Amino acid sequence: MITRDLAPVLRDSLARYPIVTITGSRQAGKTTLARAEVDKPYANLEAPDIRAFAQEDPRGFLGQYPQGAILDEVQQVPELLSYLQVDVDALAGSKQHLGRWVLTGSHQPQLRDALAQSLAGRTALLQLMPLSLGELAHWQRPYGLDELLVSGCYPRLHDAGIPAHQFHADYVGTYLERDVRHILRVADLGLFQRFLGFFAGRHGQPMNYAQLAADVGIDQTTAKAWCGVLEASHVAMPLRPWFANIGKRLAKSPKWYLCDSGLAAHLIGVTSSRHLATHSHRGHLFEGLMVSEASKVIAHAGSPARCHVFSTPREEVDLLVEANGKTLAIEIKSGATVASDWFKNLKVLTDIPQMGVSARMVVYGGNVEQRRSQGHVCPWWLFPLRLSEWLQAHDALPIAWSASSLEQRLRASYQPGV
Repeated sequence: MITRDLAPVLRDSLARYPIVTITGSRQAGKTTLARAEVDKPYANLEAPDIRAFAQEDPRGFLGQYPQGAILDEVQQVPELLSYLQVDVDALAGSKQHLGRWVLTGSHQPQLRDALAQSLAGRTALLQLMPLSLGELAHWQRPYGLDELLVSGCYPRLHDAGIPAHQFHADYVGTYLERDVRHILRVADLGLFQRFLGFFAGRHGQPMNYAQLAADVGIDQTTAKAWCGVLEASHVAMPLRPWFANIGKRLAKSPKWYLCDSGLAAHLIGVTSSRHLATHSHRGHLFEGLMVSEASKVIAHAGSPARCHVFSTPREEVDLLVEANGKTLAIEIKSGATVASDWFKNLKVLTDIPQMGVSARMVVYGGNVEQRRSQGHVCPWWLFPLRLSEWLQAHDALPIAWSASSLEQRLRASYQPGV
């Protein structure tokens, strides 16, 4: 079992809050992380008998754990959070107050609303995503780029050696049955699965909700709501456009990405890296992998940084990382050979002083790092290291970390010939 990058943030949060809530998609590793880092009793609220006990007698259920516990899949019993509020408030100021409860769950609407109503100010809210490139490198085996695009980064797939096509087929089936039907109350699973396929076909592309709705055979309101379902269950994430006006960022349509490239590849019918080299979606899958990697670095470090896309009718910059008034502007190119015109759109940002661009980077599918006058050329497998260094330089990486250790792992796992 590997140590997750979020572990130091979890330990720090336990020393500061009475409750720590870990959210994330199914199979991201939330339970494994909690049980590895927290020495407390464990209760899985997906088990019917345990869930029934918590629903029918919440005081008695919590009373079993005088020193607190790990409560897994807490979205199954959102009403339990009101009783947790009473529990921790009664102990405020005592030695038993901090680090008392650890909750895990998919951050679905019921859980989000219950957390906001009952536990505001009482819980740290952490997000665990699938494995980052740095975490995956702990396995110390060589990974090719196309192999990674197809396999994705869910821990169990790599830990148990499950074939990617089998894992993702099982994942979609479990997601549809457990989350979409029972928790999110989507009645027509066949129609939702059709929606998933068309959504995946737009992975990393500007979203036209009207066209998506027409392709699936639903209305536009439902299409937007179902995109929200994917976001709420951490299966997909929006990348909102950058505007100096914060309100415009929220009003404009985002680009959408599935959080895992392997799941995206599966949903568009790519099941082998052999089929990927000439596939029309390879560039979008690569872009999604890098956007997801940036999100993982930020989320797992507890960083305040934010990600956006810059888009005008004529130019687009794939990824902007904002932290403390400064911006790292990033173009993402799947090609393995650097082209001089890759920096063209990055130059446009010079004319936007309020963006505060402090560095320009091209992340690409090759292996040679270059420091050019136009910007930094970064191989895909070094991106988490260079992004972490930029965040640290701008006081946006609150955890202690070892650059040399991360670099060694990345080079050993991804760089050809090492």
